[in-house]
Amino acid sequence: MSDGMDSTQRRKAANEAIFREVNERIKSLQSRLVIADEPLRIMCECDQLDCSTPLAVTIEAYERVRGDSACFLVAPGHEDTAIERVVEAAPDYVIVRKNPGEPQQVAEESDPRR
Repeated sequence: MSDGMDSTQRRKAANEAIFREVNERIKSLQSRLVIADEPLRIMCECDQLDCSTPLAVTIEAYERVRGDSACFLVAPGHEDTAIERVVEAAPDYVIVRKNPGEPQQVAEESDPRR
């Protein structure tokens, strides 16, 4: 890959993809039980495998983020500027978008909705 993404950055991008897949399963299970206007309870999708920070997001916000393979939901302060940039901030979460090149490619290839 030509953007010089090192193995640590590649691992971080893969870690975020794992959390996104877990959240897809949580959303699927929770959507059967939750009233539509209640927030969805998901896990932070940051690149730290030991992170267990819960996030509360509306289903609308969650679906908007899932509409772009390069976007993830993370706790404020959990963004990693080496591989992503903040595109939107809310009080309880931040939406980040992977940088062009390999970070974005890893995110797109690992999207469980594709």
